[in-house]
Amino acid sequence: MSITPGQTFGLERECDRYRSIYYAGASGDFNPIHIDPEVGQAVGLGGVILQGLCTLAWATDAFARFLGDPGLVTSVKARFSKPVRPEDSVRFEGTVNEVVDGLVKAQVVARNQSGDEVLKNVQLEGSEQLPPARSPPMTPHLRQALQLIQQSRSELEALTDSAGRGPGRTALGRTWGPFRYVVGAEKMREYAVAISGGVPSYLSTGLPEDLHPVLHDEEAGARSAWGSLIAFPTFAVLFSVAPAQAALLDPAMGVDVFRVLHGEQEFKFHQLLRPGDVITTTGTLESYSTRGSNTVFVIRTDSVNQYGLPAVRGRFTAFVRG
Repeated sequence: MSITPGQTFGLERECDRYRSIYYAGASGDFNPIHIDPEVGQAVGLGGVILQGLCTLAWATDAFARFLGDPGLVTSVKARFSKPVRPEDSVRFEGTVNEVVDGLVKAQVVARNQSGDEVLKNVQLEGSEQLPPARSPPMTPHLRQALQLIQQSRSELEALTDSAGRGPGRTALGRTWGPFRYVVGAEKMREYAVAISGGVPSYLSTGLPEDLHPVLHDEEAGARSAWGSLIAFPTFAVLFSVAPAQAALLDPAMGVDVFRVLHGEQEFKFHQLLRPGDVITTTGTLESYSTRGSNTVFVIRTDSVNQYGLPAVRGRFTAFVRG
């Protein structure tokens, strides 16, 4: 398929009453506001709300289906503007903005059944075509890994100065981690099923009929251009969010976690995730700012695989209500 600017695509998802529980089981996000109605009421949310990262995964899925393969998605960024609640229906409408040298840039508008935007500024990028053949597994590229480390260090030195102090006397450039995560095939399947309208315990309920084969079928994955099963792009939340969670729970940050809202999320996918990959992730306090009585933290997460290659870079923006 030849992709041109102006092309459109869409996807609709229903948030059934158990979706936030299914997503919690698949992703590990068991924040009580997503699974306990009493907690949701107590913090002023009016009950349970769906994980914003599930909504982001749905937007990513709309783009992946348009491209024809989830392995073609290379980046996603969005701001969480309104919670999705049980029984909500969300429509994702995408438009291709630009196609340059095989790189497709698109935007998505996500609205619930009332017409309210649940995500804003959704920006996605992906490849126009599959690679001609599977690339063999990479051997360690220490020089490239060292360049990444040096680049990160330069970025941090540029950010950190004598005035760079946040709440709790925490300096810009503070890090959390490394956190180690081993990618498993069954967890990959559970995640893909949960964001596709199915139940993580799919062995008894069956797979969603429209789930892409490279996300669950080992034989199909082996025959694909990727040469194996691959994880859905936003599967990266299972390991990349760990440093952000550690940062917000760090006493030195002085954050009241019950006043934290996930404001924005960005991912750049540099390597596909496969069963057996060993991912190491570190988080860095990249910036903070104040808006009236509120505070905004941006925590950058860098994940590398067992070969020392950059796998995923994320930016987790936390909005702390004053």
